[in-house]
Amino acid sequence: MAKKEIELELEKYNDDLFCSYGEEAKYMVKKNWKHYLGYFLEYFARYIKKDNSKTFLLDIGCGGGLISKELAERGFQIYGVDFSSKAIKFAQQQNPEINFQRSSIYELPFSNGTIDIIICLGVFQTVIHPERALIEMTRVLKKGGILIVRTLNALSLSEAKKNNPWFNFYNPFLFKREMEKIGLTVHRPRGIYFFPKRLDFLVGLIVKIKLYKILNFLFFPIFAFFAHSFYIEGRKK
Repeated sequence: MAKKEIELELEKYNDDLFCSYGEEAKYMVKKNWKHYLGYFLEYFARYIKKDNSKTFLLDIGCGGGLISKELAERGFQIYGVDFSSKAIKFAQQQNPEINFQRSSIYELPFSNGTIDIIICLGVFQTVIHPERALIEMTRVLKKGGILIVRTLNALSLSEAKKNNPWFNFYNPFLFKREMEKIGLTVHRPRGIYFFPKRLDFLVGLIVKIKLYKILNFLFFPIFAFFAHSFYIEGRKK
C-alpha cells in the first residue's frame, strides 16, 4: 500500500471510530490512551507551573482531545489540530471551551513564531514526509519554544512492527539527528515501556514508582530495545 493511501485509510479509520461509537467514544478514548496519558503527564510535569495562562500550547494530532483537556485544566492556552474531521467534531463537543480545528501537519494555521510548546504524540507513524512536518512545526514555534514528539520505536523488540506493517517506525537516535539538522537543540530520547496485556498492570506500576526514569537515565541505549515508543524533545534556537 502506498504511503498516501495509508494516510487516507488512517484518516477514514479515525473518522469511523468517532462516528461509529458516538457517546461511547469518550470512554474508549480514555481507556485506550490512559497509559500514554500517565506517561505524558509524568514527562511533561516540569513544564506545568502555578500559572500557565500565558503559555500557548499546540496539540498536533489531538484526536478526541483527551490530553488537550488535561492541559487546559492546568491553565494552558490550548489549540488542538487533527486531520480527522470526526475526531475534531468529537473533541469540540466534549470540550467546547478549547480551540480545535481540522488541519494538516504540513500546513498549520498559525503565524511564524506564535506557539510556546508543541506536543505531537502518536502522529509520526502516519506521516508521509517527516522532515517537512518537522520544519513546519518549527516554523510556528517561538524562539526558545519546545517541540515534544512521541512516536514508535524501530529498535523495539515488541511485535508492534509485525502487527502494524503500514506504520512508520523510527530509530530514536536518527530521529534526534533529523531534528538537529533543522536547527533544534535536542535532548536524548526517552523510552516508553509497555508489556503484553496480561502484564498490563506493570505499566501503571512503572509510572507510579517512576522506574522508567531509571531505565531512561542510565540505560536507554540498551533498554531502547524494550521501549515500545519514545519521547524526544527539541528547543528552537
